[in-house]
Amino acid sequence: MLQYWTAILTEAAIFAILALGIDMIWGWAGDFDLSAYAYFALGVYMTIVLTIGKPQAPVTYVFGVHWPYPLAVILAVVTVVAFAAIIGAVALRSLREIYFSITTLGAVWAIYYWVENFTPLFNGYNGVYGLFDPLGSGMSYNTYHYLFFGACLAVLFVVYLVVARLSRSPFGRSVRAVRDDEAAAKVYGRNVFWAKYRTYLFGAGLAGFSGSLFAAYIGAFNPLDWRPTEIFVLYAAILVGGRGNPRGVILGSFIVYVGFVELTRYIPSPAARPELGPALRQILIGLLIILMLKFRPSGLIPERLGTDGAEEKRRWRRLLSRSARNSVVDETTAVEATTSVDAPTIVPAGGES
Repeated sequence: MLQYWTAILTEAAIFAILALGIDMIWGWAGDFDLSAYAYFALGVYMTIVLTIGKPQAPVTYVFGVHWPYPLAVILAVVTVVAFAAIIGAVALRSLREIYFSITTLGAVWAIYYWVENFTPLFNGYNGVYGLFDPLGSGMSYNTYHYLFFGACLAVLFVVYLVVARLSRSPFGRSVRAVRDDEAAAKVYGRNVFWAKYRTYLFGAGLAGFSGSLFAAYIGAFNPLDWRPTEIFVLYAAILVGGRGNPRGVILGSFIVYVGFVELTRYIPSPAARPELGPALRQILIGLLIILMLKFRPSGLIPERLGTDGAEEKRRWRRLLSRSARNSVVDETTAVEATTSVDAPTIVPAGGES
């Protein structure tokens, strides 16, 4: 049971990193991107083919080198960002709202069918496999996965710190200004395309990075492991946690992937209809999206608008200043009390006081 929950929480941590990247694109910039899962899949494929060595017939795939895993991760992220740079330059230049979403959806379907049917790329339907113990530590299966779970949590924490810092930075506020009112942002000199483009590339990079982690976690990948519709599970996680809030996105990811994706696997299915359980799981996730949009559209931890952290700093300064003043008052009171007790009584000469 411990191994099972370790695997589930590891997957949730990896997809939380992917959700943070998607939230930058949608929650910050306001662009409903449907191609992020393709960037995730491309990160998985590239990491595997750059680490498992030459293909053995009848398996075929590109590159086929045996490079160190950290180097493969870097090259996978660079490849994903380069690919996203092309799509983003086309989609963000003149497309907005539903037109942007349709364009990115068309891109992800094109990538999906290309990978699925062009065998020399990533071995077609059969996919690629063989990435086990990427660091070559020689650990046992259980030990490796326990340590990998801890590593994923540590990486998620670091990514959260970076994203939270960017969210409060002038860059994050600039992107949100563009999201809320592009015309007003242009009037104040904001480069709308450049703000959205940088956010899009950063989000795509996080998607590719999470794909590299998933490659080390699962060791194999094929088109059956990803569908373009999987992106809606991630959007459900963002809606549940809170769009635009990194803490909310992480919370929503764990709630959706543990509470709705995994626990619903225990829904019984009749022998004649084995597909009923997975279908009910998708129905429940769809109902979750509808209910959150209806009753809690801002999520469990809503976005904090109009703050860059300055108000929090001012609050701490006020508390510290108040504490210092109270300390001074207490010391003064103590000194006065001591003086009144210890001071000698002076009796005038020739009489009693």
